[in-house]
Amino acid sequence: MIHFDEKFWLAIAFSFFAALVAKYVWPIISKHLDSSSKKIAEEILAAKQMKESAEKLLTAAEKLYQEANIFSQKLIKDTEDEVRKLAADSQAALEEEIAKRKAAAIERIKSEEGLAIRELKIKIVNSALRKMQNELNLNQENHEKLIEKNLNNFGKTVH
Repeated sequence: MIHFDEKFWLAIAFSFFAALVAKYVWPIISKHLDSSSKKIAEEILAAKQMKESAEKLLTAAEKLYQEANIFSQKLIKDTEDEVRKLAADSQAALEEEIAKRKAAAIERIKSEEGLAIRELKIKIVNSALRKMQNELNLNQENHEKLIEKNLNNFGKTVH
């Protein structure tokens, strides 16, 4: 006769438990695993999209950085060129102003020199006339004629 011991009943209980789990619990677990795998797949896809978006943004940012760097280098170069040009223009303007003032000073010196020479000549002539008057004891009428004559000659000589 077949003897039903505890191993037999344990095998039947386990089989019954496995059948119940397979019929009722396994679909729930399977459904949950499927939804979890879909959720994970969606998150992976979203992560890939975010990674691609981040790479595009990084590429765009690097491009902007390079453009900004090029622009700043050009700006520095342009500024240095402008400074050099302004310095050269200022130097040229300064030299021109110095030349103008020097020329004006030389012209004024010449003018003052000419004036001083004329005044000296007049003083010499007046002094000579006084000496002549003293030596010759000329009368007033002769004196005025002589002065007028000499002044006319002097005016022709000076100009």
